[in-house]
Amino acid sequence: MAEARGFSLLERFELKYHIPVAWADMIGQMISPYCEEDYYSKITPGGFYWITNLYLDSPNWTFLGWRNARLNDRFNMRVRTYGEHPDNEGTFHFEVKRKIGAIGFKSRATIKGQNPGEIFVKPRSEWKAKGEKDMKYLEEYLYKANTYNAHPRLLTQYKRRAWFSTTEEYSRVTIDTGMRFREENGWDYSVDTKYMHSTGLPKFFAPGADAVLELKCPCKQVPLWMMDLIHQLNLKQSGFSKFGNAAMEWKAIYENPRGFKRPNFTHIAGDFNE
Repeated sequence: MAEARGFSLLERFELKYHIPVAWADMIGQMISPYCEEDYYSKITPGGFYWITNLYLDSPNWTFLGWRNARLNDRFNMRVRTYGEHPDNEGTFHFEVKRKIGAIGFKSRATIKGQNPGEIFVKPRSEWKAKGEKDMKYLEEYLYKANTYNAHPRLLTQYKRRAWFSTTEEYSRVTIDTGMRFREENGWDYSVDTKYMHSTGLPKFFAPGADAVLELKCPCKQVPLWMMDLIHQLNLKQSGFSKFGNAAMEWKAIYENPRGFKRPNFTHIAGDFNE
């Protein structure tokens, strides 16, 4: 449903599977009776559009430590925008992704025409938030960032093809590929491909796979068509953390540079123009 797309708070299951990116068209055909393609996938040649996330963490990598320890209740923080070369004063989504057991919670606040870093230094009256609900979530975001001394650490990118359900309030299918990252300690979203490091590496994927399929749905409403998709493709649930994998590679590059071997970028789902 359209109203679910401009969400402020979501509670959902998130199931991840490693697949070949070449399956994208087939999956789109299989779910077409129940889903429509995302607007950005519709208008982008090949269906895959860029997502850019700036992840925050403390100097001691608090959020990463929670993830690695598999804490039952944990969260991370990021600021999302779209496009391979984002506008530093474009539209940004401040997101907190919390996980309690198998259930994921995601809150979002949106600003437009303002660099995200200004939210941390300007008074509330100068925030260019979309609405009052966004102002509330921005305040909560700042509180968490200040509590945990969280600041920008890693800028990540990947290409996504996405579908929304037309039969439930919120169900979503996404395929992500071409993951890459760089270090970022400020609020600069500019991208030079020479400085982007790949996390779309064989060590992060099951054999024969180069993409992550995610099935997302309400906790009380797992649709039957989604279960059929899992069964028909014989999907085996796996994991993939864009933040966690980028942090792992960051440590190899910056903390242990002698042991780092520059990866070969995989050209899939469109030309990266590298």
